Amino acid sequence: MTAGTGTCAGSTRGTSPRVLVITHDLDPTADHVLRELNARGVPFWRTDLADFPQRTTVSAELRPDGAWGGTLAGATGGIDLSELACVWWRKPTAFRFPTTMSGPEQRFAAGQAKRGLAGVLGSLPHVLWVNRPERNADCTKPAQLTAAAEAGLCVPATLVTNDPGAVRDFAERCGGRIVTKVLGGIVHTEDGKRGQIYTTRVPPDRWDEPRVSLTAHLFQEEITDKAYEVRVTCVAGRVFPVRIDAPDGPGRLDWRIDSKRLTYAPIGLPAAVRTGILDMLWRLGLVFAAVDLIVDRAGTHWLVDVNPGGQWAWIDCTRSAVTTALADLLQKGTT
Repeated sequence: MTAGTGTCAGSTRGTSPRVLVITHDLDPTADHVLRELNARGVPFWRTDLADFPQRTTVSAELRPDGAWGGTLAGATGGIDLSELACVWWRKPTAFRFPTTMSGPEQRFAAGQAKRGLAGVLGSLPHVLWVNRPERNADCTKPAQLTAAAEAGLCVPATLVTNDPGAVRDFAERCGGRIVTKVLGGIVHTEDGKRGQIYTTRVPPDRWDEPRVSLTAHLFQEEITDKAYEVRVTCVAGRVFPVRIDAPDGPGRLDWRIDSKRLTYAPIGLPAAVRTGILDMLWRLGLVFAAVDLIVDRAGTHWLVDVNPGGQWAWIDCTRSAVTTALADLLQKGTT
């Protein structure tokens, strides 16, 4: 399976792919699913937002019945919009424009591309999205915690603030053990260097940190009696939970810090937790998500994160099952 742009596989001459995959060129997680679709003979077309408008072309016309017809195409293939059944919105990169365009011109063109290309795709009826990009964008930390609580899941005490004084009061009510987490993605770039911002314990001498006032911050009560963690990959109502054990050290607070020393094992979920997760994802409008839980020594499952574009292929014990579930979903084109 070629990871290149605009890859079309599993189709026969004259057959338009019904599955559109939008992701960046080098996405080995997507490759697992696309190889499976290829083996099944399911036609799909893979492209990236970065290919538009220099390597792909959209031509869509509004029909009298209000439906859009036309094509999205590139050098290696394309897709008939009227035949489209499913969009897998995986991990696309930003629209890319000619360097001859000025900064203001590129910003204007990006707005036009988003409202034009994404607007047409989003207006197609009867298309399954995994997931709709607006649902991914709406899945902010506050929104997911609200949905989790409404679904009956346990959520750690949480504070979002830019008031340093509020942090001390919150910490004291939490018994003095709080952590801080980023409200968005953990990856950041500074001075050309790429890094990650992990969950950090906040000691008492930093409760009144003046820099808190510079922007919104998220603080949570630390689950101090953690037994293990669970990553639950969810695909259209199917759940694939894996127990994650981290050795003593930094990975006990955030397992992403020490990923090479983690151990994984399939695990079951209490019925109420499974039901709560599915209810939460319904509230968030997500067909796919990776859900992270902390399980304490009393067996309570605490919801800590919902990632609508979460990775899953690095976990050997569930990789094949998740691959099959996603391929089943994309092939069927409906939940």
